[in-house]
Amino acid sequence: MASETSVDGEVVPPTEPADIAAVVDLIKSSVQADFDQTGHAVRDAHRKAHGCVQATFTVLDTLPPKLSQGLFATPRSYPAVVRFSNGSGQSQDDRTGDARGMAVKLMGVPGKKLLEDEASAQTQDFIMINHPVFFVRNASDYVGFQRAIDGGTLRSVGWFIGHLFHETRIALAIRNKEVSNPLNARYWSMTPSKLGTEQMKFSAMPCVGSTFVEASASRDRLRDNVQGQLASKAACFDFMVQTRDRPGEMPIEDPTVEWDEKSAPFTKVARIDITPQTAEQGEACEVRSFSPWHAVEAHRPLGGISRVRKNVYQTISTLRHRLNGQPRVEPGAKVE
Repeated sequence: MASETSVDGEVVPPTEPADIAAVVDLIKSSVQADFDQTGHAVRDAHRKAHGCVQATFTVLDTLPPKLSQGLFATPRSYPAVVRFSNGSGQSQDDRTGDARGMAVKLMGVPGKKLLEDEASAQTQDFIMINHPVFFVRNASDYVGFQRAIDGGTLRSVGWFIGHLFHETRIALAIRNKEVSNPLNARYWSMTPSKLGTEQMKFSAMPCVGSTFVEASASRDRLRDNVQGQLASKAACFDFMVQTRDRPGEMPIEDPTVEWDEKSAPFTKVARIDITPQTAEQGEACEVRSFSPWHAVEAHRPLGGISRVRKNVYQTISTLRHRLNGQPRVEPGAKVE
């Protein structure tokens, strides 16, 4: 029997701890096996980066009280790092259909953080992909999905056939999105978080009137076009939040269900500015860790998939850095 619904709408199934442990073990074994073959540990997802860029995240003033909570309660600017990536666990051709990720890490964020071993960290992360919903509902379903992926092509195909009319449709919609420059895409959190006393999803959209470099058609075209643009031109995103105004239509525990923008529109709360620069590549970019749980309590991630990600992200980041002999330390008050 499921536990009682929390004030934020969370319901934790009694089998969830075991399901999360199973997912963690499966992914950990995959990362370890890859290291044993190649001598280098990589991320289990979002493996291929198109670059890490320095940015400024500016919270707007005169926000309504409902939105002026947590990080958004005080208008100010934060130095930030943004990592753009493909969603796959393989370093594949950018012309292959895939999710595209945007991970934003703010520096100099005061307050106690959620992860016990990083409670004094000064960072807040916002993790997004270029689609509004995820294609796995909960921890139990994630176990089946991960076992299918690890089991090879036939088991993977079997899982997608078995989930043909909902989850597979979402996965195909994600794969079929055309992106030629990560600076010219909209990104969503997919999963919800707290917004002080409210619950929210968040999104980043290119600023109106922006123009983009999209000349490259190579297998690394997303990296090429980011570098081509930032060689001489700036980029910016509007950072927006959507509050959970209709709980019956906006579930916390099922990230495959979209929160309808027509009935609950996103509102701009901040701006992300990226000046002309040379994007970090290689180890300088890959040593960084991003997690939705690099967060203050006012922006605690919500829902079963978020709870899965907490354990997976922390375990795999720790393992990856240990195997590669790299320090695993959150940056301080400015970009490092």
